[in-house]
Amino acid sequence: MKIHLIWAQDQNGGIGKDGKLPWNISEDLKNFKKLTLNSTILMGRHTWESLPIKPLPNRKNIVLSSQNMPEVESYSSVEECVEKLDAQGTSTLFVIGGSKVYRNFIHRADELHITFVDKNTVGIDTYFPVTLLKIKEEFEKISKVDLGKEAVYTHWIRK
Repeated sequence: MKIHLIWAQDQNGGIGKDGKLPWNISEDLKNFKKLTLNSTILMGRHTWESLPIKPLPNRKNIVLSSQNMPEVESYSSVEECVEKLDAQGTSTLFVIGGSKVYRNFIHRADELHITFVDKNTVGIDTYFPVTLLKIKEEFEKISKVDLGKEAVYTHWIRK
C-alpha cells in the first residue's frame, strides 16, 4: 500500500487554528478533492469531528482513535490500521490529519502533497510535526504548481 500525506501549511508550518483550517483557499480545496477522490482517507478523531460533511463523499473514510467510533470505520493503532487496510487490498492511503496522525505516519510515507500558504497566520495552535528541513532530507520535490496568488502545491517522493 502506498501512503500519501496531504496537508496545507503556512510559512511557519502551521496547519490548524481552533480545530479548523485557518484559511479557505478554493484552489487548494479543489486540488485536495481531485487527489483524494475515490481513495481511502485516514484522519484522527479531531479532524473527523471538524469535517463540515461526514463522511467526505466518494472516499472511504477511516479514523484513527483510541475512542470507539461506531459511526465510521476506525482503528485504535497504526499497526492495526495498516494491517487491516493491506488485507483489504487498499492500494493508496491518503493521511489527511491531524498532527498526531501525521507524526505516526511520516516515517511510513511514500509521497507528500504539501500546499504552502503564503501567509503568516495569527493564532495558529497546531503545526505539522516535522520541519521542512527534515522533509528535504528524506523526500525529493518532483512538482510545483501555483494555486492562485495565495498558495503553491508541491508533490514530493521519498528519496
